[in-house]
Amino acid sequence: MQLGLSSGQDRSVDLRVMENFAVFQPHQIRSLTLRKFSICLLSTICALVLAPAAVGQQPGSSGDQATANRLAGRYSLAGVMETAAQLQLAADGSYKWVLMVGNLDLYSEGRWTQADGQVVLGPHRFGKDRPVFALGASYPWGDEERESAHGRDMIRLQNRAKWQCAFLDNGGYYASSGADNSQEDMTPAQRYKVAVASEQELRAAYERAIDAYFARDRSDPDDSLEVSARTARRNWGHAVAVLAKSARAAGKTARYQPPSLPADCFFLSDYRPEYAGDQTGPWIDWRDGVGIWVNRRERPDARLDIDAAFTFADGGVETASSHELGFAFVPATANRQLKAISLTLRHDGGEYSSRFELAPDPDARVHEVKLDRRVLIKPPFEQLRLNISGDRLVPADGSGGAYIRRD
Repeated sequence: MQLGLSSGQDRSVDLRVMENFAVFQPHQIRSLTLRKFSICLLSTICALVLAPAAVGQQPGSSGDQATANRLAGRYSLAGVMETAAQLQLAADGSYKWVLMVGNLDLYSEGRWTQADGQVVLGPHRFGKDRPVFALGASYPWGDEERESAHGRDMIRLQNRAKWQCAFLDNGGYYASSGADNSQEDMTPAQRYKVAVASEQELRAAYERAIDAYFARDRSDPDDSLEVSARTARRNWGHAVAVLAKSARAAGKTARYQPPSLPADCFFLSDYRPEYAGDQTGPWIDWRDGVGIWVNRRERPDARLDIDAAFTFADGGVETASSHELGFAFVPATANRQLKAISLTLRHDGGEYSSRFELAPDPDARVHEVKLDRRVLIKPPFEQLRLNISGDRLVPADGSGGAYIRRD
């Protein structure tokens, strides 16, 4: 969030802005990784934990509770140019803190303690009892859903094919070039005969290279078998181009059959052989379906690993993941009523789940999911210590500035 303040002017931010920044606003979170700054504010943000024995207890006794009630409130950072920060201390021992400096936005929440004249913030903890997901508007399954599901599936197939069939990635077959000088004294029919034999020989070599490639130990970093398969593919492709040219010159039809490939490879293959139509390949018909869309109309986070389980009224359960393009769909006919959606996010060693029961609605095929992105925030500090000075909280490391009581 750019506040657009000139040099020498203090910046301020309302905690309500912080809430908007932290929840359901992925386009506002530009960077949550601390970078090296030469300014003294770095030591304030990155203040590490001191001796564990110095950490106070959460308000418990009447004296502690009275102190907590006195300290509880909203504070704004003053005295640090071009920096906006606000801190909210709650009497129940929770805190929320936000800081914006330059192009860096930081946020933290958790428990605060007080002891020996200090307020200690941290460590950063996202409340596990807080729902991570919220269900938004629902939509029918339309053209946009079909196109998006198809695009998602294409990315999935491409990624899988690149992993399973890497020798097919990048580069096509050679186009036919000029005449081969070694065949200048041959008739078109003779050249065609030689081209047929060459294509069959190089096809056999390509098949052997493919077999060796799929039989390899995938844990071995040696890529020589991939290189061999790629080279054999290139050579066979050139032979096919020569065969096609010689067949045209001889007035014949060039006939050849690509080597057999696993269904996962069809996505990258230059040829889709006739036998592929008789096999169950990885392609999915997306004419109708149900799904979730994470933060629809906003820029999705393609790295999120959100598992969705769709429970239908007939008792069936279908699963999908939203890690590609921020949505997860499964094929389903229009007369198959969706009953419930279960969502699970796995992030940074934690797991957060929600289940939503749905009212019967034949038009509600796609459901927008709101994600509380605070769960994704990297903690900006382990602990932040502030000296209590009246209604002011002063950074304990002496880096400058103070948090001024605002209410």
